[in-house]
Amino acid sequence: MKRIVLIAVSLCMTLTVAFAQETVRVDSLGKDSTKIPTYEELTRMYIRLAAKVDSARQRAIEDSILIAQFIEQSRKEALANMPAPKKPTFWTNSVLSQLNFSQTSLTNWAAGGNSSIALGGYIDAKANYDKNNIKFQNRFQIGYGFVKMFGDILKKTDDRVTLDSKFGYKATEKLYFSAALGIKTQMAKGYKYTNTDTTLVSQFAAPLYTTLALGMDYQPFPWLSMTFAPLTGGIVVVRVPELRENYGNKPDESVRMEFGAQLKVKMDKEVFKNVKVDSELTLFSDYLNKPQNIQVFWDLSVSMQVNKFMSANIRTNLIYDDNIQIADKDGNKAPRVQFREVLSIGLSYTISNK
Repeated sequence: MKRIVLIAVSLCMTLTVAFAQETVRVDSLGKDSTKIPTYEELTRMYIRLAAKVDSARQRAIEDSILIAQFIEQSRKEALANMPAPKKPTFWTNSVLSQLNFSQTSLTNWAAGGNSSIALGGYIDAKANYDKNNIKFQNRFQIGYGFVKMFGDILKKTDDRVTLDSKFGYKATEKLYFSAALGIKTQMAKGYKYTNTDTTLVSQFAAPLYTTLALGMDYQPFPWLSMTFAPLTGGIVVVRVPELRENYGNKPDESVRMEFGAQLKVKMDKEVFKNVKVDSELTLFSDYLNKPQNIQVFWDLSVSMQVNKFMSANIRTNLIYDDNIQIADKDGNKAPRVQFREVLSIGLSYTISNK
């Protein structure tokens, strides 16, 4: 490279000398002469200039090395100070809690009425696992409510404990082999109130329903699933002897077996902004006892979130079971359609991870 530069400089010097000679010749006619640098002077100038260029290039290289070292050190320090990455999780969890309270106080009220207080609470916890070909869904619901009129006894208005678990293994894009477990009961004693008497009609594990269903689960949309289980076994536990016949068990039969087919349709969708519908319909036919009499269980919940802490909710439960005998006002027992509706406006809060 230096040799090429020297050749280029020599050529420039030759042209300069020729131009200078021509200038001297012209100046000999009467103009001032111009001093032309010699070859040795031009060579010294080139050497000094090349030395400065080499020095600048060396400083640039050193500065580049220092900058690269500073960037690498900064990167290492930044990585060392970063929090450890979270392990991937395939669980989606949520807990919905609701609390509703109302109170009425009357003093010398001419129109009549009774002072009362009412309290209701509801918890809905979900834990769902979804990875590759496996889905594991769990839901636990517990609700309790009562009303107390002053001068009267406390009366239960809501009482339920429900646990549902479903395991699915993907067969096709929207079809899963499934196994589902369900448990339903209540916590406290329940009574039927009359003008002259109170009659015990339920309590914890009286009754208690447990089912295990094997079949296929079809999920055309993330918010809709339809599960058909031709192999469904269940037990009905009634541990209080005087209540057994009310739920289809014999007087000496604390546990009754069921075996049949089950169809469950479940929808969980936000139909409008802050308005969510949760519906579950279960149909069951018992191969062992009047399979033509279909048992119907339908739970519906519509909730509207007003803000972060307040919501309005309506929950309904419809049941028809040919085994359950319900007495009318005259004391005649027969299978009947059961329906319950709970409307509540109160505090609501949800804790969840995405």
